[in-house]
Amino acid sequence: MTPSNEKRLLSILNASEIRVTPRDLAIKLALESCITNREARRVLKRLVTDGEIAYSYDFGATHVEPSFSRPVQITDHFVITPWSSRKDGDQTLEIVIAPGISFGSGRHPTTRLCLEAIDQTLLTTNGPAFPRRAADVGTGSGVLALALVRAGCDSCLALDTDLNCVSETQRNVALNRLQHRIEVTNELLDISHGPFDLVCANLRYPTLKQLSQLFYEITQPQALVILSGVRTWELNDLTDTYTHLGFTCTWTRNEKGWSAAVFKK
Repeated sequence: MTPSNEKRLLSILNASEIRVTPRDLAIKLALESCITNREARRVLKRLVTDGEIAYSYDFGATHVEPSFSRPVQITDHFVITPWSSRKDGDQTLEIVIAPGISFGSGRHPTTRLCLEAIDQTLLTTNGPAFPRRAADVGTGSGVLALALVRAGCDSCLALDTDLNCVSETQRNVALNRLQHRIEVTNELLDISHGPFDLVCANLRYPTLKQLSQLFYEITQPQALVILSGVRTWELNDLTDTYTHLGFTCTWTRNEKGWSAAVFKK
């Protein structure tokens, strides 16, 4: 077993657009590295033992996923971790997430793209100069709401109709001691919740298109709308929908067949 084989296995896993079984992962590693299947399985076992990857069990099937047993650097500024490890002088923005049912660890491309958009829009370039009240629509684990507040938003309303997600978000908000700045609710978003200076939504394309008019109505002039959860071939149509309403697309990025975009009102 060599470090290069371990790196190659991690590369295969991270590049996969679908969830992969241990058997399929070992076979692919063996083919790409010209090693035996037995040697490939040893590499897999070593990475599990070291905590780099982990097995997950869903609906009777076993899959391999990157482990969430240690901090994960998602963007230049954001680190997601299962425990607090921040040190004095640390310039990263730490988001503590308890392992749960949602894409809370930031491993899924749509979550990662949203975090990159928040980083680029609010931390890397000059964000809005006014006090920022944000909304995270379909909050899931609350990771994006936490990121928005960590990035400088004064407050955030985190909405999700799934009560399990609401409970999970409340737990994560408490872990980060941000209950005074993040409100969690299972209400459906409507005009009464506004106005907002920033709206973030990691949802599928049909829902983002359906919500476009409401997003326009609940946002202030110059507000930002960060959208993710669309396939790359859906992005042009989504952009047309939002620009027709009066938004301007200021940033886009693609990863593993998924896309995210930032719009300014």
